[in-house]
Amino acid sequence: MIEAPLALAFAAGLVATVNPCGFAMLPAYLSYFMGLNEAEGEERNPVRMALIVGGIVSLGFLLVFGLAGVLITAGFRVVIDLIPWLAIVIGVAVLALGIAMLFGYELTVGLPKAKEARRGRGYGSVFAFGASYAVASLSCTLPVFLTVVATQVTRGSFVSGVATFLAYGLGMALVLVGITVALALGKQAIVSKLRASARYINRISGSILVLAGLYIVWFWGTNLISGADALGSSGPFVIVERMSQWALATIGGNPLLWGIGLSGVIVLGIVVLAVQGRAKRERDAEPAEPVGSHGP
Repeated sequence: MIEAPLALAFAAGLVATVNPCGFAMLPAYLSYFMGLNEAEGEERNPVRMALIVGGIVSLGFLLVFGLAGVLITAGFRVVIDLIPWLAIVIGVAVLALGIAMLFGYELTVGLPKAKEARRGRGYGSVFAFGASYAVASLSCTLPVFLTVVATQVTRGSFVSGVATFLAYGLGMALVLVGITVALALGKQAIVSKLRASARYINRISGSILVLAGLYIVWFWGTNLISGADALGSSGPFVIVERMSQWALATIGGNPLLWGIGLSGVIVLGIVVLAVQGRAKRERDAEPAEPVGSHGP
């Protein structure tokens, strides 16, 4: 039987990615993934990319929360004051990336062993995106994180604190990796049937990134200039907040069911990847047909 602190931390991790402050980063992240291409010369497999990219984004997200929790617990409250300014910088960066993609810029991600280093290649930018996602989410999610995880670390044993932190990370990672794999499976099916639509994916992703970046800059700029009360009556905030509250209620209402469902999606992605890999190995193992074997 799962202990109450672990179950609570797991549920808190599940809803960490759909908080009102950073909710715009969720479609931005999915659009970011949709616009990714693998490095030249590597086989393009959206499912493999989803598993790797989702894992790295989750790592960036979780490390930021862990670092912020440690600093605030140690007395460095200035971190809280810096969050709005960092979020605005992130919004501007997301906006700039979206505009670049609208004008034809393509993101590329290659394996760490790739010898040629080009702009945008490698998983460092993916990790940075996960960290940015976390920074944009800190104001809304950090109090829950500190209550659920940091309290257990300070009051319980070291082992129980680590276990609680891992439970939180598991819940958060399941959401990010699960929806990324689901998107990859859909992307793979769509692109394989409609090859002509592939060239539009980058611009669609760029458009969503522009909207997300504009919202993040507007949200945190308004929060700094006019205060949080000014956001309550604004149309964009009301729409996003309702969507976020619906997502929070949906996921938080039955975390165990969502955990099982997201795990099933990830397992399905791994199975699909394994089947595709086996089929490729079998094709590569087939002997090449000798030249001139068809006769004169």
